[in-house]
Amino acid sequence: MKLRYWSVAAALSLTALLMPAADAAAAPPAGPPPCPGGSVCFYSGEDYHGSSWEWTANSGYHDLPPKLHDSVGSFVASTDACFINWQPKETRTVHNGDWRRSYKGDFGGKIDGVNAGHC
Repeated sequence: MKLRYWSVAAALSLTALLMPAADAAAAPPAGPPPCPGGSVCFYSGEDYHGSSWEWTANSGYHDLPPKLHDSVGSFVASTDACFINWQPKETRTVHNGDWRRSYKGDFGGKIDGVNAGHC
């Protein structure tokens, strides 16, 4: 039986081919998607996936649509806003530039409505 040996050059070439894939897997996730100024963009899933809805500050208070009521997986705020849970009443102020890629396990699992400005 004849044994085959890898040459050092072949082993280094294989390592070089695999390294970019390892670096890409370790790259940090990208920032949030854009959301128009004066708005908060809500998503039912984490990482800005699933059903979405755009609330605008100049529209005043709104209940979240049924698909997002107590079920906001992620959001991007391009304005100041107040997130509201009615029972028991709790609020969270978000600011222009705030975003959360995973929010359902936090206040996103409670949110009922949104209003303009600070809480």
